[in-house]
Amino acid sequence: MFAAGIFDDIPGGVLFLLIVIAIAIWLALIRWTLTDARRRLRSGSLIRAATVLAVLPLIGPVIYMILRPPEFLEDAYEREISIASSEKLISVLAELQQTQREIHASVKHLEHALHASRRRAAAQQAAQPGGTRTPPPGGRQ
Repeated sequence: MFAAGIFDDIPGGVLFLLIVIAIAIWLALIRWTLTDARRRLRSGSLIRAATVLAVLPLIGPVIYMILRPPEFLEDAYEREISIASSEKLISVLAELQQTQREIHASVKHLEHALHASRRRAAAQQAAQPGGTRTPPPGGRQ
């Protein structure tokens, strides 16, 4: 037996301890793969497939690490929400800017109308006989 010859020099207790440690690491890798797959994958069948893949000692978790999605579902969701909120903010700011332009144009129109009204009033006052302004009742000008 070839395999028995390799372990002949290792005491039985040490060999048992190494086997227990190897099994514990293998089970921990299966558990880690399952937990990580739940955080990265939406499909239950893909989560089960990743866990079954992890049953292959050492190579299974390595294959999973190569093939797994690059980001957690929570991170992808936060990124999508951030993009959506940024787009909404941009649209609100664009609407605000358009409203500001409309208000500015209305104010300019009102200023021009006010100045024209004042010029007409001044022209009418100058056209009155005597050209002097009569104070309004109450004494203010």
